[in-house]
Amino acid sequence: MSGGFIELLASELAPTEGRVQAVLRIAAACSVTVAIAMVFRIPLPTYMAYIVFLASKDENSATVTTGVGALLAATLAVVLSLGLSQIDTAEPALRLPAMALVTFVAMYSVRTLALGPITYLAGFVLVMIQSLVDGFPNTEAFTRLTLWLWVVVLVPVATTIVLNLLFGPASRVLVTRTMRRLLAELEIGLSAGASKGDLARWREIAVPLLAKLGGAASQSQAHLGISASTVERFLEALTVLEVLPVEENSQTELRLAKIVHACRDALDGHPGDVRSSSLQPADLTLHPDSDPPAIVALQHALVRLYESLHRVEPSPRETAPVAHKQMLAPDAFSNPAYWQFALKTTLAVMVVYITYTLLDWPELRTSIVTCFFVALGSLGETVHKLTLRISGAIIGGVIAGVCIVWVLPHMTDIGQLCALIAVVSAGAGWIATSSERLSYAGMQIAFAFFLGVLQDYAPATDLTALRDRVVGILLGNVVMTGVFSVLWPESARTRLRTSLQEALLAIGALLQSPTITAPSRG
Repeated sequence: MSGGFIELLASELAPTEGRVQAVLRIAAACSVTVAIAMVFRIPLPTYMAYIVFLASKDENSATVTTGVGALLAATLAVVLSLGLSQIDTAEPALRLPAMALVTFVAMYSVRTLALGPITYLAGFVLVMIQSLVDGFPNTEAFTRLTLWLWVVVLVPVATTIVLNLLFGPASRVLVTRTMRRLLAELEIGLSAGASKGDLARWREIAVPLLAKLGGAASQSQAHLGISASTVERFLEALTVLEVLPVEENSQTELRLAKIVHACRDALDGHPGDVRSSSLQPADLTLHPDSDPPAIVALQHALVRLYESLHRVEPSPRETAPVAHKQMLAPDAFSNPAYWQFALKTTLAVMVVYITYTLLDWPELRTSIVTCFFVALGSLGETVHKLTLRISGAIIGGVIAGVCIVWVLPHMTDIGQLCALIAVVSAGAGWIATSSERLSYAGMQIAFAFFLGVLQDYAPATDLTALRDRVVGILLGNVVMTGVFSVLWPESARTRLRTSLQEALLAIGALLQSPTITAPSRG
């Protein structure tokens, strides 16, 4: 068990191409954001630094899209909050139902609307603002903080976007670089014998490229050098590799590796160099009579991959218009899983809010953040994210405590604080740039650290605030686990069966189509 966990950590934390640059961008953006917050005394510097982690993506277009969406969500939340404050500021009996309704709508829309992420973030900000009402002496102070929230979102988003536009990779560069690395590893794997773990890791890296290529559909395919069909054919080759016999003829492996090497040359933009890999027309010819069926299928998939990369212009089938995503899910009002998910999250948020209000312990407000950001579709996914959040919160809290006791008392200017923020942000960012199995822990390390260190506009000296905020995270974890395990527990197996059923129905409809044609064997 421990050996598998160590192997997982080694795999997730291993250096990859572009990872150092991404971590440096995150660290620099956090330092600049904290410096601006401290100089101009902007409220909530903790959340400003954490927004950098939320907005930072692996390429430019995704970062800009996320940042613009966050600004729209913040604007919507501020406007709605100012409207609600006219009604429920002095009426808790109205504020509680309003917070529950906003939470339900936000969590329901994130599963059913194409603009769900924006409404989700707007709902989260609105609920957080409403939870702060009792902590202000008058409505003027509350209104001022509400208006400041737009600046709280604007500064880190603008900083992150500028740094990514200046130093971040474009979408086509990232896709091409990732595909080149996958082809190089596949070529080595064909010779050395790829393991099941390698195949799973390659598939996990390749699948997100389909979404990136979909977003880059307006770009010239000649310049992009790769299309969605290229990734699909690579995934097809990985599927065939899973059933490939363990022991194969070395000549066969060499022939398959040559095709992959030719794919790499074509991807680099100089397909004429394929002659240097000794690729002959015979290497592209299938031998169904002499080769095992799995070898024939794998060679056919690699040949199709080579053709898609070698061709400068996309085929007519590849230039077919892409179906636009529907604004509303087709089963938005018929699938009970949507309202059940929203109701469970709403119940958890209200339970933690009522709990820390009755205890007169407002510092546990981080429990609301926990409920919003760990809510997922199934119990297994939620528990996994809860585990990452707890472990990340403990690690980040310990780092913050050590800094409060031994590091911050020796700091005398904002430059030293920014250097500390950069160092810890880089470490947390390294974990956050791993896969979904571990990345959320890195974000929670950063969040817990910011909660402890960025308490005010002076060096933090109180460990009580750090303790209370970590306890709030643990409270949210406990409540979310209890609610999602008791009310309508949705397992990943159930969702898998539903997805398989939909896939089989789609395959059946495709096979019945009179326009289906057999693939050519080049």
